[in-house]
Amino acid sequence: MQLFKILLVLQSITLFHLVQGACETEDDLNFEDCNLIDLSDVVLTGICNRIGLDMVEHVLPTLIDDDDNSGEKKVYTHEQYAMGAEECIMVEAEMERLAMEDPEELERMEREAMAEDPDILAEIISDVLQQDAQLLKDVATKIKDAADHADIVKDITEGMLSEGETLEDRPDVLGYLVATIMVEDPSFLDEFDAQLAEEFYGEDYDSEDEYWDEDPDDIGHEILEDEL
Repeated sequence: MQLFKILLVLQSITLFHLVQGACETEDDLNFEDCNLIDLSDVVLTGICNRIGLDMVEHVLPTLIDDDDNSGEKKVYTHEQYAMGAEECIMVEAEMERLAMEDPEELERMEREAMAEDPDILAEIISDVLQQDAQLLKDVATKIKDAADHADIVKDITEGMLSEGETLEDRPDVLGYLVATIMVEDPSFLDEFDAQLAEEFYGEDYDSEDEYWDEDPDDIGHEILEDEL
């Protein structure tokens, strides 16, 4: 009889999860019975990666005050990862809102960000280029043909590429080079907008579609209220 009761409990738990639905990926989020706090750290980190931000390097240090100067690698809690993912979702929503409502303000912010920290921009561009071999090749070709920026290209490639290496071999160098040029010329990669957007938003990206079907103001604000 005791075994029968245990089997009934296990069956009930299984049925409950089937009814509730899976809560394992970002696509499963509905902020009702599947919240950020329910996802794994790997999935939460992937949410930030998707918009070009590193959870540990870029996001959590800005959210969490930490006076530890020991130099040891910081270990974050699951709740902190959830907070970081929420921040990334809200950043993405705000960027999309600006793209629709105030693109000039968005461009101004991009210029300021590039001027203040071109290294982060270089890292983001490098990550995107590594995901698409054809885009990497196309951007490298554009760099080589950029007569207006020939001096910058020459100085950086001679200083960072080893003998026999090309820009296609070193997406990190190519990303740094593009970021350096974009500080002065933010429109440098405009012709690759569709390809870059496809890397961020997926194969279904359509430049003529709305970025969000939802109102960006409704996204992310209540995500952790009941969880943390």
